[in-house]
Amino acid sequence: MSRKSTMIPKRIAQIRFGLMDPLEIKKMSAVEVKTADTYKDDGHAYKQGLMDPHMGVIEPGLLCPTDNCQYQDSPGHFGHIQLELPVIHIGFVSLIKTALKATCNSCSHILLHSEPGTGPTGNDEQAEQDYYRNRIRDVITKHGVGSTEFSKIIKEVEKVTSGTKRKVCMHCGATQGKIILDKPTTFKEKHENPATERKLNPRDVREWLSSIPPEHLIFIGMDKQNRPEWIVLKVLPVPPITVRPSITLDSGDRSEDDLTHKLVDVLRINQRLRENRDSGAPQLIVEDLWELLQYHITTYFDNQTSGIPPARHRSGRTLKTLTQRLKGKEGRFRSNLSGKRVNFCARSVISPDPYLSVNEVGVPEKIAKELTVPIRVTSRNREQMRQMILRGPDVHPGVNYIIRGDGRRVKINQRSRLINAGFRCHNPDCNEETTLRPDLHQVMPAPNFLPGLVIQKQISLSGMDQSLEEVTYTVNDNATLLNLQGVDENGKMLAEDDPRAVLHYRWMHELAQADKPKQEPFPEALEVTCPHCGSPFDEWTEERTNVEDRLATVDRYGNPKPGLQVERHLIDGDVAIFNRQPSLHRMSMMVHEVRVMEGHTFRFNLAVCTPYNADFDGDEMNLHVIQSEEARAEAKILMRVQEHILTPRYGGAVIGGIHDHISGAYLLSRPGTLIRQAHGLEMLGNINYTGNLPEVVKDADGNASFRGQDLISLIVPDNIHLRFRSRSNDMVVVKDGAVDGTLDKRAIGAEDGRLLDAIVQTNGPELGAKFLDEFTRLSIAACTSLGFTTGIDDEDLSDEAVAAINAANSSAQDEVNAELEKFGKNGKGYEARPGRTPRETLEENIMQMLDKGKQEAGDAAKDELNESGSTNAAVNMAISGARGSMDNLTMMAASIGQAKVRGKRLERGYDDRVLPHFKRGGRGALDRGFIASSFKRGLEPTEFFMLSVSGRESLVDTAVRTAKSGYMQRRLINAMDDLKVYDDDMLSVRNTANRIIQFSYGEDGIDPSRGVHGSPFNIDVIVDAALGTEGGLEMDNESFERETVEEDLGGWEFEEENAGGEN
Repeated sequence: MSRKSTMIPKRIAQIRFGLMDPLEIKKMSAVEVKTADTYKDDGHAYKQGLMDPHMGVIEPGLLCPTDNCQYQDSPGHFGHIQLELPVIHIGFVSLIKTALKATCNSCSHILLHSEPGTGPTGNDEQAEQDYYRNRIRDVITKHGVGSTEFSKIIKEVEKVTSGTKRKVCMHCGATQGKIILDKPTTFKEKHENPATERKLNPRDVREWLSSIPPEHLIFIGMDKQNRPEWIVLKVLPVPPITVRPSITLDSGDRSEDDLTHKLVDVLRINQRLRENRDSGAPQLIVEDLWELLQYHITTYFDNQTSGIPPARHRSGRTLKTLTQRLKGKEGRFRSNLSGKRVNFCARSVISPDPYLSVNEVGVPEKIAKELTVPIRVTSRNREQMRQMILRGPDVHPGVNYIIRGDGRRVKINQRSRLINAGFRCHNPDCNEETTLRPDLHQVMPAPNFLPGLVIQKQISLSGMDQSLEEVTYTVNDNATLLNLQGVDENGKMLAEDDPRAVLHYRWMHELAQADKPKQEPFPEALEVTCPHCGSPFDEWTEERTNVEDRLATVDRYGNPKPGLQVERHLIDGDVAIFNRQPSLHRMSMMVHEVRVMEGHTFRFNLAVCTPYNADFDGDEMNLHVIQSEEARAEAKILMRVQEHILTPRYGGAVIGGIHDHISGAYLLSRPGTLIRQAHGLEMLGNINYTGNLPEVVKDADGNASFRGQDLISLIVPDNIHLRFRSRSNDMVVVKDGAVDGTLDKRAIGAEDGRLLDAIVQTNGPELGAKFLDEFTRLSIAACTSLGFTTGIDDEDLSDEAVAAINAANSSAQDEVNAELEKFGKNGKGYEARPGRTPRETLEENIMQMLDKGKQEAGDAAKDELNESGSTNAAVNMAISGARGSMDNLTMMAASIGQAKVRGKRLERGYDDRVLPHFKRGGRGALDRGFIASSFKRGLEPTEFFMLSVSGRESLVDTAVRTAKSGYMQRRLINAMDDLKVYDDDMLSVRNTANRIIQFSYGEDGIDPSRGVHGSPFNIDVIVDAALGTEGGLEMDNESFERETVEEDLGGWEFEEENAGGEN
């Protein structure tokens, strides 16, 4: 291809899908396949067999006779099978049915009037054909042939042409029958008078379709370039061998691909059909073989066709044929094209690190050595790159590969690292024989050298009496690296004229001259000469022989040239995409900055758990290292964690405090909390605080202390003005950055933090991320300093409380027994509710009694637990929203209550009873799953079984819900994949055909992630800032806390709906 032709920019105007003419199939075919045999005994393929090498080769070393290429260069070629009788293509059965219904069985013209004045509009000049032709063309222009509108108009034409008014053809006067499809591929034409039924074989169908005029094809949804008879196959294409490779098993036997298996069946039946026709066999036998050929070709295209049994392997396994290879999750498109495996990524277990920023990810050093980033050497980074190349692939930060100017990729090892980091002498006489430095030549053969290289002499003794000395030379890497950095072993800078630091000072000189229009030459002390030959003077030019830096960005004549591309290790500050599957929303993939650390796991800040829906019970996550500079820049702008603190769902913070963060904030901000000065300073040291300290007050013992709320106020920006109610219904006021009130989940929690929302919305993501980092460290330091621990004794109850709980449970059971006696044996005389049977009413009444009894038992436990107040860590966690709820605590301390399945008492199990431990027909509280025990006191075996039954429901429900929501999301994505928000005045939403779907994005033009819980902005803040008032600041937004789902136990039906915590 000429250089000129490659420079012309091209744009794809359209892609057309069409049918293939049998002649075209034969033309593109490399060989006609005639025999069903594959390989001979000597291992060679049969000529004109299914593995004929003309269709491509798969063994190394063999050449394809068609294009004379080896297997890695040859894409393979199609062959073809000449079918004895035509067969119907299963993929086009609906198109054939439409064509047969819409056209005449005699003349094959479309059953629409062609005379003027027959159109349905009443126009005297327009024919019916012209009316529908114009409508179809209009739909193609506006919507395209793949649209639902196109399908509708073709269906409308089919309905008109096969209606009761079209019993006789208006063109030739032939009587029309009703077309019936017997699935999958049998067509029949049924006439009413006389009542006859004619079976249409594929040959009849082909003749009928071949007579349809080209100008009538538009009415059945076809283009003039295709012919409808081509969908009845006379020639079957055989895919290349590369698509269906044969594998050799350990036993030496060959195992053929599923497609080859199917083609063998097709060839054998085709051969038998040909032989029977040639020998004049009865028509019945020929038709049976024809139907068998139709079956094999149908299952070759689609082995899941309804109405016929699937083709199977000898082992009984269903064959995967063409359709199964392409469609679905495991098919070519979704599995091999959309779901490719990629290079430059790693996967490991995750663990928490509260001292990392929310924007950072800790990467183990061994992963950082494997993952590389391609960096182009420039005059700015040259010496850093030289030091990295010198370290090699085994020391971090080093280099694994370099890519030379000619495109060669060079692996860095102990030898190549020195050569590629060094210089080369251009003296043609500089070689092994003339070198002045045999010690240097041993580690860097002439003409290669590196200024500042430190060589050590090593003497090894050998022989029987250790008298033989062997001298070798090695590179002292540490000393060499210090020389390249221009420092001595104590970290002090070397003198400018010190020959050890010549490269460092040459580089500094270059950088100083970079912006000057006329650059000064190197001082004499910074000139580099070859130590092997001394760079002698040339007698003709009277100049020293040139030396060339392999990392230079100018050539030997001073012209600029691109530097080498260096694939260096991952280092601190690189950006990488971090992902946890399933990727359900855009916050499942975010960009973090790398911090290389010890260990084996990826580390990240706990505040980022919520968007990833991650926990640390063995979850694994993926890290993708971005390879191009443009992608790095784009990802850093669009995908950094701090850009996703606010969720696009409702504009609230999805990254925020969880668990210990909320507990720490709650402990610090409770009224009256004082922190000893030493502890307070330690906490502020954790966040590297350098500003003014808060006011010092005295505690009850006279010790210098800080107020907890003052410590929190130090990290809240001064421009935050806020008033809202906490979960305990206390008022929290934030004015000029000073906090007054108890902070809990509603202030700083993920998905519900009012204070967090306000800081990010007011000050932007940069300051929002800084506040999150400082706040999470401060709160964890508060838990450490104040002491925060929970144990099973947090659920201890007094004897009086236990007695009250037992009394409540007994009372509920007695009420149930009384209600059952009142119901009697068959419920006669029992007052039923409207629309309910007496039995249903009884069950509802019992449920109410048991729930009431559980509530009373829970209230007794709650009253007792609440009395312990600030000293009970479990209660603090429930009140602040850090974890769990008071209902969870009552189930631990008081009683679990009724186990339910689908909101009702347990019914199914053994014959007329749930468990064999109870009497048949018993309907008492305990018989049907009432659990009087608590988790702390322990469950009876029967109670444990009952709870497991209700727990199973939640597990099944979770699995079903996941599958349903995943499929729903997929359908929504597919439905809206061609929509785009245009950057016009209205922010309109349009599809790829440029049709307006919404005049303004979301009907209001507001990006939810930029809004405030559904409103475009907080008007009160703007008014107060303008007027200096404090009115109307109370935020009363809907809470977006997530429901706790404890999958392990199951009996959590009684939990509050918004109980906080993670899924």
